[in-house]
Amino acid sequence: MKKMVKRFFFGINPFSRKEEENRILYSMRIILSAYLIYIVGLLVGEALIIFGSMPFGYNATDRQLPQDILLICSFFGYAIVILAFALFALKVNKISLRRIGLDSKVWKIFKGGLYGVITLLIILAILLVFGFLRFDGINQNVNWPIFILFFFAFLMQSGMEEVVCRGYIFHRLSEKISVNISTVISILFFSVFHFSKLFGEGFIIGIIGVLNLILISVLFLVLTWYDKNIYSAIGFHWIWNFMLYNVIGLNLSGIEVTDSLFKFSVVNEFLTGAGYGIESSIITTFVCGTILMVIILIEKGKVKNDGIQ
Repeated sequence: MKKMVKRFFFGINPFSRKEEENRILYSMRIILSAYLIYIVGLLVGEALIIFGSMPFGYNATDRQLPQDILLICSFFGYAIVILAFALFALKVNKISLRRIGLDSKVWKIFKGGLYGVITLLIILAILLVFGFLRFDGINQNVNWPIFILFFFAFLMQSGMEEVVCRGYIFHRLSEKISVNISTVISILFFSVFHFSKLFGEGFIIGIIGVLNLILISVLFLVLTWYDKNIYSAIGFHWIWNFMLYNVIGLNLSGIEVTDSLFKFSVVNEFLTGAGYGIESSIITTFVCGTILMVIILIEKGKVKNDGIQ
């Protein structure tokens, strides 16, 4: 019994460099290490925001910072989480960054960004054509420094979520356990980032939001699987968030917009996801489902052509 307990704790020890053969213990080790690295990185990032705001006369702990500034600082703070995962892989696990989805093909971030733009514009077009959304014009008072900062801040925010969910968790788990189980665990981790505000607009909106979370997670995982890295997923995620929040000006995962390039008014709250935003819209479900099938067909075609060549 004592031997079994000892093996269990050694097996799930996130700081152990020994390759654990037992798949269950290995999976527990990866999940536990991911959680610990994320929490530590988050705490360090938040501490930097708190202490960094003090010289400017702000106290970030009592919401003195304006929402936009607080969001930007928080998103840039996620760079600490990304760095923590990279250092953990290199220094503790003694593995290459390629094994957490970070290789040299960074240019694929633009491919993912293109998919994100196309998906979002199709959803926007449907909402406008059927009158579920109304265009109110261009914002003449855009705060351009904030706009530009958000562009890079959303890269940090999206990059962090992809490094954690599709990079570290999915890549490391799929080395020892089935892709299907790795996918489920990755989706669960990704969903945790969004659950806090998901059911604030009612049960049905929440359920649609959960379905869309699963759908977009699968889409990101398909891109990750075919590319063998997480850059396309980062690109899609990044451009989606930035365009939706700062360009189009609709709520993003329950975060209310304060400033954007364009102005739109919601006409039908249910079909636009109410206060949570279009990520809880049934229109998004159908469009993302279609885009997912298109991406699978395109990527399968590429693999087939590469095989012929």
